[in-house]
Amino acid sequence: MRKVIIIGSAYPYRGGLATFKEQLARVLQTEDREVEIFTFTLQYPSILFPGKTQLSDEQAPNDLKITRAVNSINPLNWLSVGKKIKKLKPDLVIFKFWIPFISPCFGTIARIIKKINTQK
Repeated sequence: MRKVIIIGSAYPYRGGLATFKEQLARVLQTEDREVEIFTFTLQYPSILFPGKTQLSDEQAPNDLKITRAVNSINPLNWLSVGKKIKKLKPDLVIFKFWIPFISPCFGTIARIIKKINTQK
């Protein structure tokens, strides 16, 4: 069974991006893949969010493994998330990038994962 990690917004965050990643995870699971979504503990500061809330008021999906781990503004967190992913030894990592604000976070995690995978 191939292990897939998806990194980006998912429950408890709301909106189309979170829904898309959750649906992608479900499709991958039907193809006999072990899927885990790494979502945010802090997606972005509320000052950058124009709406009332970033969070969903719906029930958590019980058919998906969603881990809240990524803090978009804490570089030390990016290093620890990269190390957590290393321990999982995924076959594939999918990032969903949508605004430049997230690029330092995702870029750092991606570099750690790439470095790890080339050392196998």
